[in-house]
Amino acid sequence: MTISLISLMREHPLRSILSRIQKATQDADHVELSYRHRGVPMDELRIKAASIVRLKKGSFVIEDGETEIPYHRVLLVKNLRSGEVLWKKRLQPSSLDSDH
Repeated sequence: MTISLISLMREHPLRSILSRIQKATQDADHVELSYRHRGVPMDELRIKAASIVRLKKGSFVIEDGETEIPYHRVLLVKNLRSGEVLWKKRLQPSSLDSDH
């Protein structure tokens, strides 16, 4: 029995979370994403999940239909009603924090 590589590839966990939020459309207005965007203050932008119009394998498209944001740039997904963090990017330890 052989297993194809495609069947071993899992959906990005962030895509799965955003998919569930989109299906519960009333919740999308109350969920905020923070993502890395160079050139703005602190290199971070925030958008509502309701502004996402299409989920793709490695990214999502927002309502202008042209802007595509890769999942790896998302820093945080937060429920604004409860304050609960639904997803947070695991940051790599800084080389400045090392002892050598």
